[in-house]
Amino acid sequence: MTQILRGQVVALFAFDVGFEVSLDRLGGLFTALPAPRLTQKKQTPAYLQYARPPRVVSLGLTDPLLATPGSVQAMVFDFGAASIAYRWPLATPGEQPHLQDLPRLSQELYSLNLEIQARTHVQHVMETIRPAIVRPELSALVEDYYLFIIEEFDQPWRAEDLLAQHRSTLAQVLRFETQPLSREQQEEALAQRIAYFQNDLALIDWNAAIIYDRDYWDAANVLELLNVELLEARFIDAELDKRISEYQGLVPKPRKWSLPFETPYEKTIQELAELRIESLVLAKRVENALKLIGDLYLARIHNAATARFYLPDWETAISRKLDIIAYFYQLLSDRVRTAQSHTLELIVIVLILAEIVMAIFR
Repeated sequence: MTQILRGQVVALFAFDVGFEVSLDRLGGLFTALPAPRLTQKKQTPAYLQYARPPRVVSLGLTDPLLATPGSVQAMVFDFGAASIAYRWPLATPGEQPHLQDLPRLSQELYSLNLEIQARTHVQHVMETIRPAIVRPELSALVEDYYLFIIEEFDQPWRAEDLLAQHRSTLAQVLRFETQPLSREQQEEALAQRIAYFQNDLALIDWNAAIIYDRDYWDAANVLELLNVELLEARFIDAELDKRISEYQGLVPKPRKWSLPFETPYEKTIQELAELRIESLVLAKRVENALKLIGDLYLARIHNAATARFYLPDWETAISRKLDIIAYFYQLLSDRVRTAQSHTLELIVIVLILAEIVMAIFR
């Protein structure tokens, strides 16, 4: 049996809380600290850092896991997102579980209904920092992700040996299953695996990751940020879907006539322009929150998680919907110009006829 001496379990819940958060104003409303810099323990260049470090707020303790209470904190990002993190020690002096216990632990973690608690916590944070939020509104969307971090076993393990001897257990943990998975499902769950040294390993799946590493903090931070990025991609996509449904009813209803200086779709055209700009700005700010360049350890973590979260697919879908918004904008603008042109032509004809009639009666 493989015993875990040190580690932790982390449950992450990402929310959209508004259009933008002023991190400078946040300090006067909450006791908040900047997120720590990436430690560069794996020799990453200094420029691989947060563009604008989010603020971290401690929210106290939460319900026990493995009979040990956990801590709660919120990480608030300037682009209007917040990540609620629940952390429990995976091993204590009186409780040192075995690796084979993790599938049962993952089931226990799922049964805590943390999403409801996380929404309550983020609502509390929002009420406190509301003056720092531009257009505050808590979205119904939430994105969860789970980290099983193992800092130390009772004996050192090489990454390849850990995978070879415990692949079934590791796959169960990633998929929150208590029964062994098929060989095919195991391979799918363990497909994204990354190691830097011989004795560390990161396994990244779509809903959970296992990190075996004493210097786990950087990898955990990158995964937390990407979970927020996924939430924001879903948020933008949902907003575009909603607005497209609202505006598509205008497409089959062209106006044939318009007063010369009337703009019948003025409000809609303005809303479409603002929606497109805001969506592009938000997407770019989220994308630029953390820059990882080159074939380095954190860049590989980032790329593996990006693939697992299907972020390129979300970005493609958003791009297509922004094209639809641009089409609506152009269509309605053209209709306004055409209708006004027709109306002006009619006025010119009426004026000419009036001149002719007046000339006849002279």
